[in-house]
Amino acid sequence: MEERSVLTVRQETEALGGQLIRFVQPGDTLYSISFALGLDVNKLAAWNRIQDTSKLRVGQRIRLTEPIGFTYPITKKAVKRTPSKRKKASASASSHKPVVTPKAPATRNDSVPEKTTSTTVSTSTSKPTTGTFSWQWPTRGTVVETFNAAKGQQGVDILTNAGEAVVATQAGEVVYVGNSLKGYGNLIIVKHSDTYLSAYAHNEHIYVQEGQRIQQQQKIASVGRNNKRQTALHFQIRKHGKPVDPMKFLPKQ
Repeated sequence: MEERSVLTVRQETEALGGQLIRFVQPGDTLYSISFALGLDVNKLAAWNRIQDTSKLRVGQRIRLTEPIGFTYPITKKAVKRTPSKRKKASASASSHKPVVTPKAPATRNDSVPEKTTSTTVSTSTSKPTTGTFSWQWPTRGTVVETFNAAKGQQGVDILTNAGEAVVATQAGEVVYVGNSLKGYGNLIIVKHSDTYLSAYAHNEHIYVQEGQRIQQQQKIASVGRNNKRQTALHFQIRKHGKPVDPMKFLPKQ
């Protein structure tokens, strides 16, 4: 099992007036910060009065806990994004496709699990049995690690062939592309609604960019190697920022 620690992010926070604060680092986005800490991005935006994530800047203080006496507006608005001006907190994004992103350093405990369960999957068009959307498998292969929150396994690992296509599990907007989150390699995060996100880790080539609208089963990347040197995709579904079991959403095989 590959544990995905957020310790490095927590170490960069400080207690200030009883509130947790993080200073924006180069490469940070509101989505990457919320993803690393398992927070709802809409709440994070509300706590910090952020209307447009393109305004995030290096050194900016981001409150990670609800302010004392905070009152949510009656109508909760989604985080506004400006794709044409979307920038991470440091450098401009390349417009070239495909993009070959650099490898991120391995920081997880990559010990071999005591017990694994394998399930062969394909990018089937059959309907799922659970979930609001018509979720689809993100790649072809064999599930070698399943969701286990207690052990830090926040998604599923799908063992497959080198260069196998990674496709969007559902239509949505690409809200993060990069490797600033340690332990995920080259990561893509897609927003499907104010409730759901999906994440695709350890990609080799990336074919999308932040702010891009994508369709279900559109090719967004190719599978790379994880920190165990396996050719595998790590896939997550997040509900209100919290990891949920993808197997409860994906079609049965």
